[in-house]
Amino acid sequence: MSCCEIDREIVGSVARYRVTGKFEGACAFDLAHRIEGEPLGELTLDFSQCDEFVDYGIAVLASTLLSIPGKRVHLEGLRQHQLRLFKYFGVDAEELLQRENDSVVPHPTAPRRPSEVA
Repeated sequence: MSCCEIDREIVGSVARYRVTGKFEGACAFDLAHRIEGEPLGELTLDFSQCDEFVDYGIAVLASTLLSIPGKRVHLEGLRQHQLRLFKYFGVDAEELLQRENDSVVPHPTAPRRPSEVA
């Protein structure tokens, strides 16, 4: 049994997953399974209510995020350590952070638009 809760809600055309509690391996596999089967093309993963992160959970989720082309994913509520871990596993989580003025964030493997190239 997992030590976290995952709630899904629909906000417009976006599926919002709110994760609370301890984000660890079992929770990450549960979330990964849910987002792989998500019919909507845009997702927000909100970790702002997580009180603990296990690094393995981030590895599991990073692998999933890299394997779901065609979905736009936004991340919320991550701390610096989690951002670094996602990057180590090949996901630029800072690029996926929810931005106030940018409602569309490309999938981590999607080609960048010319205006996004640094």
